[in-house]
Parts: sequence; structure tokens; C-alpha cells
Amino acid sequence: MLGDLYLCASMVDAAPFEERLAAASAAGYTGIGLRPTHYRAARASGLSDADLRAMLAGHGLEVLELGFVADWWETGEKAARAQAYERSIYAIKDALGGRHVMTISGPTADGADALAERFAGVCDRAAEHGLRVGLETLPWTDMHDVATAWRIAELSGRANGGPVYDTWHLNRGGTTPEMIRATPPDRVVAIQISDGSHDVVGSELEDTFHRRLLPGQGEFRLAEFVALVESLGVTAPVGVEVLADELRALPTAESARLGMEATRSVLGAARATAT
Repeated sequence: MLGDLYLCASMVDAAPFEERLAAASAAGYTGIGLRPTHYRAARASGLSDADLRAMLAGHGLEVLELGFVADWWETGEKAARAQAYERSIYAIKDALGGRHVMTISGPTADGADALAERFAGVCDRAAEHGLRVGLETLPWTDMHDVATAWRIAELSGRANGGPVYDTWHLNRGGTTPEMIRATPPDRVVAIQISDGSHDVVGSELEDTFHRRLLPGQGEFRLAEFVALVESLGVTAPVGVEVLADELRALPTAESARLGMEATRSVLGAARATAT
């Protein structure tokens, strides 16, 4: 069975820390995702790390997801900048906790072996802070499907690294059920859930950041996806990540609630079908 439900950082990107926590707690999430920009804003408002930890505890929440890291595939100055950003993420983990750090996909021109070595470096650095490393496939990059992400993670030889199943990107990037079946279930770091249309409206980036749908309201057959991954033994946590202008226009608590209710409905439908 899939794991804890958490509220992804970008789902409520503009919300202050306390508002984010109150919304997540009221809707029934186990935890939240957090980015360095959100952490820095909370600290700049006068809150200490001890204050932030107390707020998390007071709401019965934990930080699950941190990120995201781009350019991990680069060398030279770009790699140095990426690793500096990594360090800012690890500082948040050391201060507030976390289960996994997100990396995003990029070009494959340097070849799988070189990319696997660089991904292994991220995994090693994250392991020093007790984090897993999720590789999220983006449809507009070379690493656009789960097969490619899993090959890099497998070649890295690091047990704390593996793919992220973002249902929007899986459906837009060409991932097939066969690719999912070929990926060891214990190596799936996280699932991020949203729904949508198979047809792109505007650009892929515009669609991704503005036109996602609540789970169960689109064409992605999410109940079948959940039934598949649970039948395979995937136990990864599930992040609700519905990036939609309509939800951003709502109060944070309402957006979080709608995301949770829709996700629970999909999970329930999947499990009813399985039995």
C-alpha cells in the first residue's frame, strides 16, 4: 500500500509557513514539501529553526520532501552552483527534517555512465544527511520516462536513489506500464499525483504549471495507475501536486482540502477495484 500523503511545496507555493502548515494539518496530510525559498522566507520573518520545529510539531506534521536540485548532470561551474544549492537543502533537512530530496531530469548527451556517476554523487551527499534522492522525469527533457530514470539510478549503484512517479509527467512523457513493472518497487522514492488531459494546451511548460486537474477529474486513469503500483508493492509516500490557476485563486486551506479529498477518492477507487 502506498505511504503517507503530503502537500507538495508548489501546490501552495505562495503560502507563508504557518498558513501552509495549518492548511496541511486541517486537510489531514502527514507532512509537507518545502523549498529553500519557503524556508528563507520563514526565517526572514523572524522565526528561528526552533520556532519552525515547534510549529511543525504543533500541527502534527513533518517535512517529507525537499528540493529541487537541477543541473546535477553538469560539470565545472554549473555543477559547483548546483552543489551549493544542494547544501542549502541539506541545511534545511538538518534543521527541520526530511525524507527525500528531489532532482529533476535533464540532457543525456554525456551518456548514461557519466550521468549515473554524477547522480551517485548526489546520492552520496544526500545519504550523509539521511535522505533518499528522487529523480523526477520531465517530458521536455531527454530523461522523459521512467525507463531512462531507472537506468541512471540503477547504474549509479546507490540504494538511496530512484525514480519519482509524477503522474502528470508519466502521462505526458511516454512512460508505459511495462516500464513501471520493470522498476523495483522499493526504489520508487515518491509519487506525485495530479490529473489532466493528454492534449497539450499552449506550451508543455504552460500546461504543466497552470492547467493540472484534481485527481479523478482528467484523463490519466489514476485509479488504474494506483492499483498497478500497489499490486507491485510500491509503498512510497504520495505528494499532492495540482498546479492550477483555479486552485491558486482559492484560500490555501481550501486548495489543500480539495487536493486531499480528490486523492483519497482515487485511492479508494483503486483499492475497491483491486478487491
